[in-house]
Amino acid sequence: MDLGGEGYEAQPTQNSTDLLQFAFWASPYLHSSLDFRIQTGVILIDKEQERVLFVQNDRLGAKTFPRGQSADIDDLLESPIRCAEATSDYKCERLALPILTKEYSEPEHKAVARITDELSDDPFYVTFDTLSDRTTGEKWPQVYQLITYWYAAYVDRDHPLSAISHRDSTAEWVPLKDAPAMLEGKDEMGSRSFTVFRQLWNYLKKPAREG
Repeated sequence: MDLGGEGYEAQPTQNSTDLLQFAFWASPYLHSSLDFRIQTGVILIDKEQERVLFVQNDRLGAKTFPRGQSADIDDLLESPIRCAEATSDYKCERLALPILTKEYSEPEHKAVARITDELSDDPFYVTFDTLSDRTTGEKWPQVYQLITYWYAAYVDRDHPLSAISHRDSTAEWVPLKDAPAMLEGKDEMGSRSFTVFRQLWNYLKKPAREG
């Protein structure tokens, strides 16, 4: 499936533009450095009712997809599923989605994203966001690049985790069609990842893939 193309001549991307914009703050002349922080995000879907889970995100001040953070890489890789299970109260499994590839067409000089028939439960998307923390007593803000690896997962409603609910009180199931409006203007990275997720999910459901 062809998702469209773009010229691949060297030009600033959205992420590199953001990075350059904050390069002044990250310069050694200001005794600061650009820090890289890693987290995982998960889009948890109820496949039967086609809805996704939102929880409150304190940094963003809005409801959006769950995120997980850890300094331990093995723990970090497991955090999307643990986070999903903690907020939904059901056993969750990673959802394998079609793999995206990038190809180049000639003579148009276009970079084209394509959906393949190969499935993977590895991260389906990565986002980069440039943020800053202002510490009390510090003259300049500390700028960092937040890298988020996005996973897809689904709930197994036949296997509740416990009779005692530990569900996040802010958790809310949102129909797929309503998710873009809830993300708009509140979570740019979540919105980008959901756009990709929805295309992959719709492709996965195509009748030609069944059986």
